[in-house]
Amino acid sequence: MTRDVQQVRAIFSWVVGQNVRDMKFPTDVILNSPMEILRRMQQGKSSYTTLFTLLCRAAKIPCTIIQGFAKSAGYDVGQKELGNLRNMWNAVYINGGWRFVFPLWACRVVVGHNSGKWTLVEAKGEGVREKMPASTGESVSILNDYYFLPDPEEFVYRCFPDNSEWQLMRNPISKEEFLEMPYCRPSFFEYKMKILSTPKCVLNSEDGMCNISMKSSIIDDIMLTYELFYNDEESDAPISSESQLDKYVAVLHQNGKVLFSVRFPCPGIYKIDIHGILKGDDMSWVCSFKLVCKNARHDIKPFPCNPDVGFGPNLITDLAGLKPETHLDSVIGFHSKRETEIKFTMTKTMQVQSRLVHHAMDSQQLRSFVSQRIVGNQLCIILAISQKGEYGLQIKTKGKEDKEFQNVCNYLLEAKEGGRKQRSYETALEKRARVQLQGSLQSKDPVVIQRAINKFAQFDLDDKGEIKRAQDKIQYFQLSKELRDSVNRRNLSALENSIYDAKSSKFQNKLQSLIQKAEDVLADLRKTKKYAHGILEMNQVTISELRNYKSPKPIVHDVMKATFTLLGERQEMLEDWMDIQYLMWRSGKKALITLVRKFDKVNIEENSINMAAHILKPYNEDMAHATSAGCGTFYIWANNIVSDFTKGQPYDTRHETPQSLKEKPLKETSSALDPYSESADRDDDVVDDHGEIGQYSDQYHHPN
Repeated sequence: MTRDVQQVRAIFSWVVGQNVRDMKFPTDVILNSPMEILRRMQQGKSSYTTLFTLLCRAAKIPCTIIQGFAKSAGYDVGQKELGNLRNMWNAVYINGGWRFVFPLWACRVVVGHNSGKWTLVEAKGEGVREKMPASTGESVSILNDYYFLPDPEEFVYRCFPDNSEWQLMRNPISKEEFLEMPYCRPSFFEYKMKILSTPKCVLNSEDGMCNISMKSSIIDDIMLTYELFYNDEESDAPISSESQLDKYVAVLHQNGKVLFSVRFPCPGIYKIDIHGILKGDDMSWVCSFKLVCKNARHDIKPFPCNPDVGFGPNLITDLAGLKPETHLDSVIGFHSKRETEIKFTMTKTMQVQSRLVHHAMDSQQLRSFVSQRIVGNQLCIILAISQKGEYGLQIKTKGKEDKEFQNVCNYLLEAKEGGRKQRSYETALEKRARVQLQGSLQSKDPVVIQRAINKFAQFDLDDKGEIKRAQDKIQYFQLSKELRDSVNRRNLSALENSIYDAKSSKFQNKLQSLIQKAEDVLADLRKTKKYAHGILEMNQVTISELRNYKSPKPIVHDVMKATFTLLGERQEMLEDWMDIQYLMWRSGKKALITLVRKFDKVNIEENSINMAAHILKPYNEDMAHATSAGCGTFYIWANNIVSDFTKGQPYDTRHETPQSLKEKPLKETSSALDPYSESADRDDDVVDDHGEIGQYSDQYHHPN
């Protein structure tokens, strides 16, 4: 029995491996031989199905050709007329039973086919308005092993034989059932997915919304995304130019399940294509549904955000090193004004940012509603939302090797009214909570103010403006803290973000002195970065040329000596050229280019500036460039750094010698830390087959 499978596999592999288009044939091929069939295939007069049948029968393996309908590239999800989708495939008898083989779909795929009816309106969390032009697509070679002995229970989602017996199922389905079945691609079954919502390819909206729910035993290893289309031809009217669908689809991860929730701001005919990626694989088309919205709700609102990674903990969250401890689902419901904590275990070292968003409220207004604390490897995000509504919580992380923060987890928050007590008096505890909140406004500690807000919210008291004033004060403290921290840390990205946040707030005038200080530091860092541009752009050949000098000219030795002096190297390591060569050969964190990239003038000693100025004094830029391109580039960098400290004038070094400069005591450095900052020596800011085989178009023949 095993030998039969091996034979069929060998025949299948040979057939799908033939590149018929580029073959050349002799004129005297034998009639009905494989070579003659291949020539007829090239002429469009035969098919892979016929060739496979011929070879199986020659090997004494029963094989037949099945005719029927197939949902190929010409299929538009939900269409009822299949006249243009005639196709044929094989059934082969092995291991005591009939199994399917579809040679054509296993080796050819049509990419770029489009009916021209659809306009892409939203994709991967972003609003789009792109009319998809009509195209027949292009047939390309591909090897898809799925179509070798596929499961009949899966195969019937795509292929429907004229004779129901060739469905090879215990309970055959009707053509009407075939037309209603969801349009599921091979990846759907490879991902072991199952549809939990209505298992039909056409779904009708309810109250302006539509939900598609799926599950998989390996869902934690899959990321799913989508593309939403609008059909201008089948809809009663074209989509309004004023209606931009943005954030009207949400991907909700819910403990082993994924829900695609679609909201419709206007009636019409829609289509959603769902795509997925299995850990380590490429993106694959999973399934498609046609969505019919007859009556849209006039008051329907978009989601507060539409992140590419969806809502709820998922594969990206896990890869980032966050393990949820308290909230595994994507939606969190709670009463407004009551504190809610979301906890994670951090399996990696990282920085974390947490941010609230709302479809109509500015993020600055929501800053006081969310805070976070990290104790050991435990991350706790605290929500204290004072107004009911729908919010989005975005969690971003940044690892040691990452350049930017990445969105790794999101939650959809539903804050409901807290149910205020209907009475005209306040108890002693309630009065105390109000007095504490009013008194906290005199505090300069945002933690004290937030605790007072939380206590006030727990009693669900009538807000007479106290919460707004308290939240404003917290926001002011947070903005000023971020400005001071970014100045102390001298982190370019953190400075840019903190300056932008401060200028975008209503406290811009009150924060003007801090903003000006931050902008001065930012300008200084940008200038230093600009100085380093020439070195960072140097190619390896130029650097190798410098470090390979056996006995360089004095100017080369001195320029590199001044460079390493500014980078903090000890003078005794710079007197001998071999020692400098060693320093230039270092790699990793101590590599020369890396040290220049991370250089910050705030850490440099006055003694080092004086020494570098003395070393460079006999030379100028023309002399350095005339020696070598590398020497000129490092001279410019070192001279610029020295000139910044001397305001363009050379240091008075008439009474100083290299030896006296060596013996000059080093100045201790210190950073004035803001009371709210964590430390000043941190480098980074820490924030609390897309296509498929098309319609079979060859003129095919059955073997006699």
